[in-house]
Amino acid sequence: MDSQQNAKTIEDRRKSTRIQTENDVSYILFDANRQLTDQGRGKALDLSQNGILLETEKPLNGSCIMLITLDLNGKKVKVKGRVANTRKSDTPGCHLTGIEFKGPEEEQTKAIVAFVKVYHNRRQRDQNKNLYSVQQPVLNSSVSDLKFSRRSIFLQV
Repeated sequence: MDSQQNAKTIEDRRKSTRIQTENDVSYILFDANRQLTDQGRGKALDLSQNGILLETEKPLNGSCIMLITLDLNGKKVKVKGRVANTRKSDTPGCHLTGIEFKGPEEEQTKAIVAFVKVYHNRRQRDQNKNLYSVQQPVLNSSVSDLKFSRRSIFLQV
């Protein structure tokens, strides 16, 4: 079965809608006996109320996983999960792991909110940076051009 057919099968089994995201995540992986087997970093690609899709450089083979990310205030947010599936990504050298959230619902909700807020905050910041980068050549212009440009910026807003 190719990766597109495999992805389709997984999508059919999902219980809730996924939202696209792109968050850096640390993970700690445990076996069925709760022994540490691996730890590292990955990127959350999508998120739902039940789980997350994590992209890593190696396959995550384990039973339980602890995901750790930072909220907007720089505080660690942790959520426990179960490795539901792992497969090769279409991105060379990467693997995708589906993780089902486990543990207290309050902990899950806190993590989901942190993921979404950080992602949207970063997206907004990137959009603002792109907006201001368009105006960057103005700073290298003469003073009279700068006055005109400020006026035109305010008129555009």
